[in-house]
Amino acid sequence: MTRSIVALAIMMVSVSALALPGETGKGPNLSYGSNVHGLNLHSVSNNPAQGIYVLGDESRLRMGRAGSFGLGYEMGEVDNFLDRLDDILDALERDDISVGEGIGLADEMNDVLALMGRDGYARINIGLQVPLTPIALRTAAGVFSVSIEADAEVRASVLNDTVSYDAGNQELDTRSSLYLKSGRLAQVRLGWAREMWRADNQSLVAGARLNIINGAFSKQVIELKTAATNPDDDDISDIISDQYDTNEKKSTQASVDLGVSYQIDNWRGGLTLKNINEPEFDYGALDNSGGSNCAALPGGSAEYANCMAANHFAADGRLQAREKWVLERQATLDGSYSFASGRGLLGFSYDLDGASTPTGDEQQMLSVVAAYQADSVWLPGVRAGYHSNRKGSQLSSISVGLTWFNRLTMDVLMGTEDTKIDGSSVPRTAAFSLGWQSRF
Repeated sequence: MTRSIVALAIMMVSVSALALPGETGKGPNLSYGSNVHGLNLHSVSNNPAQGIYVLGDESRLRMGRAGSFGLGYEMGEVDNFLDRLDDILDALERDDISVGEGIGLADEMNDVLALMGRDGYARINIGLQVPLTPIALRTAAGVFSVSIEADAEVRASVLNDTVSYDAGNQELDTRSSLYLKSGRLAQVRLGWAREMWRADNQSLVAGARLNIINGAFSKQVIELKTAATNPDDDDISDIISDQYDTNEKKSTQASVDLGVSYQIDNWRGGLTLKNINEPEFDYGALDNSGGSNCAALPGGSAEYANCMAANHFAADGRLQAREKWVLERQATLDGSYSFASGRGLLGFSYDLDGASTPTGDEQQMLSVVAAYQADSVWLPGVRAGYHSNRKGSQLSSISVGLTWFNRLTMDVLMGTEDTKIDGSSVPRTAAFSLGWQSRF
C-alpha cells in the first residue's frame, strides 16, 4: 500500500484538479470539516456567507501565502488488497502449473476474487491550494474571495469472474479485471459575502460563490490475465500509475453555491446550498468504440482483450461503457459556539443529503470539531475533530491539527476502522495536510 500511495502522489502532484465530495481537506479544513473558524482562512471554501469572518475588524486583505497540500487514502474491507492482487498476477503469469496445483489455485483464487469484487477497493485523494490563495478582500460592497484549488482522485477495484485451469497450456485463465476510475479537476472559486442585517447582538450574512471547473475523467477495464503478461508492469501499482489517466475526457463547467449565516451573541448557524445547477462531466469511453465494437481493435492486443472484458462486465450490469459524473446538489448545515474572543470554537457541520465522489463512492459527512488558538504567537493553536460518513463506506475518523506561529498548519486524520497491510493493522482511511496562511 505504501508504494502505491507514493507512486500516485508523485504522479499527481503536478496535475491540476477541485474541491468536491471525497476531497482531501486543504489546510485546517481537514479537521474543521465544513465548519467555519475565522482564524482559518481556508474557511472561504465552506459556507460562502461565512467568508466574511476570515478578516479581522480592522483587516482589509488576507491571503494564503504558500497555499496547502493534502493527501489521503481509503481502503475496502479486504486485508492486503493490493498485495493479494500482485499474487494473483504472479499466478496468472505462470505457464508451468500442474493439474493438481492448477485446480487448487483456481479454487483459491475464485474465493479471493469474489471477496475482492464485493469489498475490495483502494482510493487515493490529493488536494492542492495554489500559493497566495485563498485571498479575501474587504470592500464597501462586501468581502470578496478568490481560491484556486486542485484535487485528484483515483479508485481501483476488482471486477471478478470465474478462474479456470487450462490443462493444455498449463495455465490459469479468467476475465477478472482491475477497474480504474479517476477524476482530475481544477477550479477557480470566486466568492462574495455581505452583512444584510444587524440589530443589537444579532446579524444575518448572505453569500454566493461561482466555481469555474475544468475536469478530466477516465475509466479503464484492465484484464488481469493480459496485465500479468505485460513486461512493462511489475505489479499493481505500476498498472495504476500507467493507466489511471488513459482515454480521458476533458470539459469545463461552472457551478453556483449559496449560503446564509445567522449569529446571535457567540452562537452562529449557517446553511450552504452547493452546486445548485448540478454540472455534469463525461468519463472517457472504455475504448474508441464505446466498449461495443471490439472487432475494430487489433486482434490479440491488450486493447482488444480489455475491450472484450469491458463488454463482458457491461453485459451483466456491473459497469457502463459510457458514464457521466454529476456534481450533485447538496445542502450542508453548520453551527458553532465561540469563546475567548473568538479564539476558541465548538462546532459541527452536517450534509443533509449525500453526493458521489468523482469515482462513484457515496458520501454524506458529519463533522464535530473543537479548536483553540492561543493569544501568544509562540503557543500553537490546537484542534480536534470527529468525522463520520453516513453513506457509502460509513467510515469514521479522528483528526488533530496544530497551527504554529498563527501561520503554519499541520493536520492529520486517522480512521477508527482497520485493515491489514503486510500483517499489520492500519486505518482503512487516513490523510494529512500542510498549509501556510497569513494571520489577521
